[in-house]
Amino acid sequence: MAPGDAVEALGGSGAGLTSVEASARLRRFGHNVLATHQVRAGAVLLRQVRNPILVLLLGAALVSGLTGGGTNAVIIAVIVALSVGLGFVNEYRAEAAMSSLRAKIHHDAEALRDGVAVRVPVGDLVPGDVVSLRIGVIVPADLRLLDVEELECDEGVLTGESLPVAKSVAASDAADSPGLANCAFMGTVVHQGAGRGIVVSTGTRTAFGRIAAGLGEKQAQTAFEVGCRGSRGSSSGSPRC
Repeated sequence: MAPGDAVEALGGSGAGLTSVEASARLRRFGHNVLATHQVRAGAVLLRQVRNPILVLLLGAALVSGLTGGGTNAVIIAVIVALSVGLGFVNEYRAEAAMSSLRAKIHHDAEALRDGVAVRVPVGDLVPGDVVSLRIGVIVPADLRLLDVEELECDEGVLTGESLPVAKSVAASDAADSPGLANCAFMGTVVHQGAGRGIVVSTGTRTAFGRIAAGLGEKQAQTAFEVGCRGSRGSSSGSPRC
C-alpha cells in the first residue's frame, strides 16, 4: 500500500490517535510486549537433572553398587548431588537476577497522541500509533514508514546482515518479510537519518515477536545431546551424522 492507504487501512491519521482510541485499542490488542520468561525453580532443577552426563554417572553408580562397589557408588552419588545442587543454585540465581533487571528496564517511544508528540511507554503502543524515529532508537514495533530522511536501519537481529538497510516510503509488492524497505521492524536499530511510521503490528505479532516465540517453545539441544540421540537411533544400523 501507499503510505496514505496504509494509514486509512489501520484506521489512523497523520496526527496519530486520540487518547480514547489508543486506550480502546490497547484493550483490544493487548500490550506491546513479548512473552517473558518466568523463573521457575522446578524447571531449572529439571534442566539440571536431564543432563546426559549426570544420567551416565547415575548409571555407573548403580552398576557399581550392584557389583559390590558400594563405596564407589556413594562417591559418585555425592558428586552427582553436588553437581546438581551447585548448578541449580547458580542457574536459578542468574535467571532471577536477569528477571529483576528486565523488570527495571523501561523504554519510551515518541508518538503522536491527540495531535501532540508525547513520550509513550513502548508497552502501550497500539496499531495506528504514529511513531517518530531518529538515530540510535530501537524500533518499538513493526512500522509502515510514512516519511523518511535518509533513514537506514540495522536489521542484523532479524536477518543476520551486517550492513544497514536503506528505507523508503514507496509501495512494494515484495512478500511480507524483514526485507521490506518501506517498513521498520521491532528490535532493529536506526543507524542513520530519521523518519516517521505508523504501527502495524505489536507484541508477538511482530516479526521479532514471532522469532522470539519460536525460540521459546523448546530449549535447544546441546551438541552432546544430539550426538547421544543419534547414537541411540543408529545402534541397530549404520551411524548417523
